[in-house]
Amino acid sequence: VLDLPQLYTKPSAEALLETLALLTSAPPSWDRNTTTHKIDHGDTPAMTRDRAAQVNPEGVTRYLTSIVSSSLRWIEDEEAKERIWDQASARLSERSGRSAMGAMSRTFRIPTPSEPFELSIHEPALTGDDLGLKTWAASYLLAKRLNSFRLVPSDTQQKLQVLELGSGTGLVGLAMAGLGADVVLTDLPSICTNLARNAQANREIVSQNGGSTRTAILDWTHPTSCAPFQDDNAADNHRVIPESFPLILAADSLYSPDHPRMLVDTIDVWLSKHANAKVIVELPYRDAYLPEIKDFRRRMLEIGLRILEEGDEKGYDDWGSSGANDEQDDSALVTSTTYTEVKMATQTSTQKNPSFVLQAPNKVVYEDRPVPELSSPYDVIVRPRWTGICGSDVHYWVEGRIGHFIVESPMVLGHESAGIVHKIGDKVKTLKVGDQVAMEPGVPCRRCVRCKDGKYNLCPDMAFAATPPYDGTLARYYTLPEDYCYKLPENMSMEEGALIEPTAVAVHITRQAGIKPGDTVVVFGAGPVGLLCCAVAKAYGAKKIVTVDINDERLHFALKYAANTSFKSQRVSAQENAANMIKECDLGAGADVIIDASGAEPCIQTAIHALRMGGTYVQGGMGKPDITFPIMAMCTKELNVKGSFRYGSGDYQTAIDLVASGRISVKELITGKVKFEDAESAFRDVKQGKGIKILIEGPDE
Repeated sequence: VLDLPQLYTKPSAEALLETLALLTSAPPSWDRNTTTHKIDHGDTPAMTRDRAAQVNPEGVTRYLTSIVSSSLRWIEDEEAKERIWDQASARLSERSGRSAMGAMSRTFRIPTPSEPFELSIHEPALTGDDLGLKTWAASYLLAKRLNSFRLVPSDTQQKLQVLELGSGTGLVGLAMAGLGADVVLTDLPSICTNLARNAQANREIVSQNGGSTRTAILDWTHPTSCAPFQDDNAADNHRVIPESFPLILAADSLYSPDHPRMLVDTIDVWLSKHANAKVIVELPYRDAYLPEIKDFRRRMLEIGLRILEEGDEKGYDDWGSSGANDEQDDSALVTSTTYTEVKMATQTSTQKNPSFVLQAPNKVVYEDRPVPELSSPYDVIVRPRWTGICGSDVHYWVEGRIGHFIVESPMVLGHESAGIVHKIGDKVKTLKVGDQVAMEPGVPCRRCVRCKDGKYNLCPDMAFAATPPYDGTLARYYTLPEDYCYKLPENMSMEEGALIEPTAVAVHITRQAGIKPGDTVVVFGAGPVGLLCCAVAKAYGAKKIVTVDINDERLHFALKYAANTSFKSQRVSAQENAANMIKECDLGAGADVIIDASGAEPCIQTAIHALRMGGTYVQGGMGKPDITFPIMAMCTKELNVKGSFRYGSGDYQTAIDLVASGRISVKELITGKVKFEDAESAFRDVKQGKGIKILIEGPDE
C-alpha cells in the first residue's frame, strides 16, 4: 500500500516523480487475457504495466490537480519542478478519456496462419476533432479478424490490391499488408502525416511478410480523387494508384448522418466490378449511430452489393477508467461491433439482363436492361458467352461517335460475339435451344435496292449492334434473326466463334481486292483485322504477303502468323517509304494488291505509291474523315480503288468455313480473357495497345 506523499509535508522532487511514475495509467488492453501492455509516452521511458497492480482511483484526480496548481516552492531545482508539473498533467489527461490522452506509441499483436507479428502504432495527442489520430476498438478487432478471411492467396506472385478507407492510425491496413497484401492507406490530409509515420515505422515487418503499403489522400466528399501523400517515404509511393480494388476495408467509419452516403459513394468509385470483389467493414454498435448503420446497409445494397457474412463480437475499448478491474462492471470498456463481408453482385447474380452500357464518352456502367422478347417467329434469343473488343467499340467509348454515327443516348457496347441459343421462335427450323452460334450483328431491312442487290451491308436502314442507336451484345441476352446466327461446327470453340466477326471483315476486304493465287499483297496495319487479312490472303493463294507496321512486336507476330515479309514504316515521305518497301521486299514494279487496315494517312499515301500499274487498293481501316490523297498517282497508274464496309452476303459463312477447315487459325490472336465485370479494364487495355484480341466472358448465370 502506497500512501501518496502529501504536499504539506514538502516531499522531495524524487519522491513526487517516483509517485507520479507509479500512477501512470496506460490504456487498458483490448485483450482481457493479456497480462502486460507496452506503452511509450515519449517523455518517459517505455514501461510495462502490470495489470494485476491496481490503484484506488478515489482522490487521485484531486491529488494530481493539487500538484499542478502548487508552486512547489520548497523545491529549488526549476527543471525538476517542470518535470513534476508535466508528469502530473499527463496523469490527469490519462484519466480524462481518449480525447485528453497525450501522445503515445504502443504495439499490437496480429495473428497469422503461422506466427503472429507486432505492429508499432503512434497516436498523437488530439488538438481538434481528428478522431483518426487515435486507435479504436473496431479497428483492432478487424485487424485481428483479417487473418480468418483467408484473403491473400498463397499460390500467386501477384499481390492482392487493397484499399483502406478512413485508415486513421493505419492499424487495419498495416495488418492487411502484414498478411502479404499491397495496401493503399487513405485518409484526410490532417491524418495522413501520422498515417505515413506509422507506415514507415512498420515497413520492415510488412516487407518481411511479403506486403507493402502506400499512403494517399482520399476525401470522401471528392471520392474520385486519390492522390499519393507527398510526405510518404515509401520507395514505391510513386507507383500509379490502381483504378479499382478487389478488396476495400473500413473500420469505425460512421459517426455523422452524411457518412453512409459519402462512404458508399467512395466504395462505388473504387471497388472493382469483378464478381469476387469484396468490402469488409467493422462498425461499433453505438445506439446513437444505429440509423447510420441502417442507412449504410441500404445504400450498399442499392449499388448492387450483397452481404456474404456478418456477425457481432465484443471488444474492449480503452477509454474507460484506468482503475477498473475485472471484478467491476466493465460496461464502459465494452464495445459491441458488427463485422460485415460484402461482395460485388450487381453485374452478374442480381440482375436479369446485366448489360455493359456506354452512357457518355469515357463513362460506362452496368445496367439491368429488360430481357428481350421474340418480336418475330423467325427470331432467336442468344446468350452471348464470348465477345471480342473491336476498335470501333473503343472509339465510341473514347469519342462518343464515329463519323456521323453519334451516341446520343445510353448504348450497350459489343458486337463480336458467339453464344448459346436460349429461346427460339416457333418458325425457326435450323436452330434449337443449346446450339452454339456465331452472331452476325448487323440486320438489314431486306427490302431496299442495296439489299436486293445482295449488298446488304450497304443498307441505309441497317440495325448494327453497338452502332447508334442500336444496342450491342455485351449483355446476358441478345435477339437476332435465325439466319444471322451461324451454328458452329463441333471442332470450333465459342472463343473462336467470337473471332468470326473480324474474320468476316477480312474476308470481305480480300473479296473486294479480288486476291487470286500468285498475287503479291501488302497489308498496312498488324492489328487483328490486318493480321486476318494476311491470313485470308494466304488462304486465297497469295504468293508474297507483306505486313507493314511501326511496332516491332506486332511485325514479329505477323511473320509467325501469316505474313512472309515485313516492312517497318519510317518517318520519311510517302514516296520514299514506298520506294524503300518495294526495294526491301522485292516487289518488282510494285504490289498487285495493297490493303490498308490502319486508317493512318501516311499509310494510305505510301500504299498508292507502292502499287504497280493497274493494281488494286482497298481501304479497310477507318481514319480521319478527310486526308491528303495522292490522286495524281492513282490516276496515272489507273488504279482500282475501293472501300470496304463490314461484310456482305456469304462472308460470315466463308469465315466459319476457313476456320473450321484449318486454312485459317484464330486461336493465336486471343491474348487475353476477362470476366464480364472487368469489361472496362479490358477496354482500357485495348486502348493502350495491349495484346491483339481480348475477349470478354458473358455474365454469369
